Amino acid sequence: MELARGLERMGRTDQALDAYRSVVRRWPAHIPARYLLGNLLKAQGRFDEAADIYRQIIAERPDYAQAHFTYSGIHRYRERTDPHIATMLPLLNSGAMPVDKRILLAFALGKAFEDLQDYRAAFGHFELGNRLRRGTFHYAIESDAELIHNIMRTFNRDAVARLRLEAQPSRRPIFIVGMVRSGTSLVEKILSSHPAVHGAGELEHAFGLGVQLFLDPALHYQFRPLDTYPASAFETFGKAYLARLDALGTQAPRITDKLPFNMMMVGLIRAALPNATIIHCVRDARDTCVSIYRQNFATDNYRFAYDLTTIGQFHNLYRQLMRHWHETYPGAIHDVQYEALVRDPEPEIRKLLAACGLEWDDACLRFHATPGVVTTASFFQVRQPMYTDSVGYWQHYRDFLQPLLRVLEPG
Repeated sequence: MELARGLERMGRTDQALDAYRSVVRRWPAHIPARYLLGNLLKAQGRFDEAADIYRQIIAERPDYAQAHFTYSGIHRYRERTDPHIATMLPLLNSGAMPVDKRILLAFALGKAFEDLQDYRAAFGHFELGNRLRRGTFHYAIESDAELIHNIMRTFNRDAVARLRLEAQPSRRPIFIVGMVRSGTSLVEKILSSHPAVHGAGELEHAFGLGVQLFLDPALHYQFRPLDTYPASAFETFGKAYLARLDALGTQAPRITDKLPFNMMMVGLIRAALPNATIIHCVRDARDTCVSIYRQNFATDNYRFAYDLTTIGQFHNLYRQLMRHWHETYPGAIHDVQYEALVRDPEPEIRKLLAACGLEWDDACLRFHATPGVVTTASFFQVRQPMYTDSVGYWQHYRDFLQPLLRVLEPG
């Protein structure tokens, strides 16, 4: 199975599918291999095939919570008597399941009741899932606040103006930044529908290189003053990032990187890769924050995401940081407003392509029909035609959001 996972990590999805199927043929009872096969089919948009696999796993192993959780994301619940709800509820309420499995079941049931428009029951399950998830780690918003304020102090306009570097001239990267759940996957799907663009998803390269080369462990992983770094550090950052893009094996002249937290590395990107395009996805703060609270993220990178108060506090920090980047690098960052994009796509897509230096292509309007792998939480949404149902969605949960609304900056 390691061969299949390795091929999947390399983006060789058709070969990975063959490898998973080979494992399943040889060991039909190997539940993890079947589950990963279903996940890859789901990522390719082959939802019916994936659902069949998840249902088979649930029938054989009702305690396999991962299958319940992933199946809930592609299943549409239309009746309270849906047999999947009837299977999950007693498992969650029995108290016999370990915490990690109860988390998955709670989020899955939140999605089920949301489909049924029972928002009180949905919120109750999301609240339970979030409470259980945040009990599995320690998080203090003060640490993120300290880092973001350090970034803004370090990359001030005077310090940036004094930098004298031999930057990489490449225009190949397109960075898509912003809060998670702000439309970054939608924007990448639109751009990757263009024949000149390869959508690489959420790459860890820029963020990882920034941490490795610039954040000082002696300062609790913060930046030192810019003039204390040798010019070679910035040059290494740029060359190493471009080399990792080359290693993707695509011949596309442009490559998108949609890791939202690259918003923290905008200063480094502008210094080392000044010709890279930076796209910033902006969405109504309340919709963004509620969408975050409804997600059980696969990564631990978003530890702020499991409490309404810390979600609001982190969103405030994000907005401060993006205001800082706009002031420090005027005209260098193109904002895409989610609400404007979904209400009237063509003019917004034309502006987006122009910001990337790309010619118009009709395929960008038909982004939902473009084949490809999507592994983020928006795997289902970005395969649908443009819709406005998510605009103002937070209002379904208005009665439960006081901890968020008390701290969230307006706008």
